[in-house]
Amino acid sequence: MQSVRLFGLPLTATTRSDAIVEAVRDAWDTNRPLSITFVNPLAWTLARRDEAYVGLLDRMDMVLPDGIGVVAVARRLLRQPLERFSFDASSLYHPVMAELADGKHGLFVIGAAPGVAERACGRIRARYPEIRIVGCLDGFTGAEEALQRVREAPADMVLCGMGAPHQEKLLLALREAGFRGVAFTCGGFLDQLAQSETYYPAWIDHLELRWLWRIVKEPRRLFRRYALDYQPFVRLSLAALLTGRSRHGEPA
Repeated sequence: MQSVRLFGLPLTATTRSDAIVEAVRDAWDTNRPLSITFVNPLAWTLARRDEAYVGLLDRMDMVLPDGIGVVAVARRLLRQPLERFSFDASSLYHPVMAELADGKHGLFVIGAAPGVAERACGRIRARYPEIRIVGCLDGFTGAEEALQRVREAPADMVLCGMGAPHQEKLLLALREAGFRGVAFTCGGFLDQLAQSETYYPAWIDHLELRWLWRIVKEPRRLFRRYALDYQPFVRLSLAALLTGRSRHGEPA
């Protein structure tokens, strides 16, 4: 899978979820660490606020585009085959969990408010009883304790939903501490899963209106994000599209 850059941030160019699952399987077979994260339009705002965030993304093995807006702009400007991916039930959750279940692998879950991760783990157990859930921590657990607990657990995969850039920092710290498994960030997915395994109605998913559904469900938290925090990405995209800019200045 090719790595490209969009407005200074790395993206992994792929249209195939099965290629991502194959990479997960290969990492387990070869005892090689694999760290995967996602970026949505908020990532460009975070990069402006914290220069270290770009370095965190550069150190991840895959940075997948999450959000139809990112995908649409990247396709137009970079002329690359990209598809929207997210660690949720509309994308990678079921394929990756099925792979975990098939190998009877151990899963460690970290993130969200106290009690949320436990409810999310309950839904995972109900749907995929073959998966061994070897640990579950809320997102307010200190980094050192989280690192220690994961090291002590027989975890083959870590799922971390702490929000960027905290989740990327933790997964890279795990790798540096010797963790040899697969690690995914998942943003707010644990909150969604704690409520329902199917967060988006099928017609919302089909029409790519997940952003609108989330505003309806979480207006107080997400209105500012969509109205204000996405503005740097929107301005960059409009400027690039209006001037006809393509891959110039965006090396892999």
